Amino acid sequence: MPSNPIPIKKDISRFLQKQPNVFLAKILPLLLYRRYLSMIGFYYYGTNRDERRNVSKSLKYVLGEKIGKFRFQSILLRTYFGIIEHYFEKMINAHKSLPEMMNYLKSSISFSGRKLLDQIISRNNGCIFVSGHFGAVEYIPLYLAANHYRPSMILRFKTEKLKEALTYRSKSVDLELIDADSPNVLFKALNAIKAGRILITMCDEVHSWRPCSRGNTQLFGRRIPKDRTLDILCKRSKAPMCFGVVQRGKTGFDLAIHPLSDGEEASSACEVSWNLLEQYVYRHPEQWYQWPSFFPEFTRYMSNQECYDY
Repeated sequence: MPSNPIPIKKDISRFLQKQPNVFLAKILPLLLYRRYLSMIGFYYYGTNRDERRNVSKSLKYVLGEKIGKFRFQSILLRTYFGIIEHYFEKMINAHKSLPEMMNYLKSSISFSGRKLLDQIISRNNGCIFVSGHFGAVEYIPLYLAANHYRPSMILRFKTEKLKEALTYRSKSVDLELIDADSPNVLFKALNAIKAGRILITMCDEVHSWRPCSRGNTQLFGRRIPKDRTLDILCKRSKAPMCFGVVQRGKTGFDLAIHPLSDGEEASSACEVSWNLLEQYVYRHPEQWYQWPSFFPEFTRYMSNQECYDY
């Protein structure tokens, strides 16, 4: 895959990752920084009608017929809080001091899926860890590294500053970052698995989906061509696969693990991953932060591709 320059389109991600906000992430107490980001985050949405429209359209597209108007407005408000909370987690994860961040993660996250993950990696050393942009996903790699696992993560960087901060931080722990826009991404991912590492990858980046012409799946009640990216990775690596999320709770977070396959099964990685993520999104829509881009990207994917029957 050729290397692509980081795009310069303005969005909430770049707005909240401006240099003053990076500086404040380093020095402010967590509670005060969270309140500060909430204030400027709502200012951003208050002054960007198109962004508000995209969030609302995405929620209506997925949930509109299932809930009443009052509940929809409640979910919409909580979704704005959830999106901003994601950027709070992203900023402190990249810019707080490493000792402070490690202590915060260890004290805030419970790991209900630890035994399941240990069982999965004991079979074949490495594994594929599928997740989505849900809950406190930003914490997964550093939390696993803090608990003596060996994670590698495929990710995209919205800003050069974020890339520099995370790359520098990863050198202090056993964490490998694989830039999704760099050359030979698949080769690097397979090498990580062969080295016994836990490869973390996202399944819900619609703009990166590679449609399969020989199979379809159901997503939010709509029939679409399956994304073949995960299936290719699983087929070539023959590694066991699990699905995991860090769900936000009232008093902290929980890392849950769902075993998906042992690496030899013929089931579609895309399909089983999305079935689980879909359940989480329906139960806690405010914790999925793909809403700002989901409607335009998903409808474009639907309109540009033909669904096939086989």
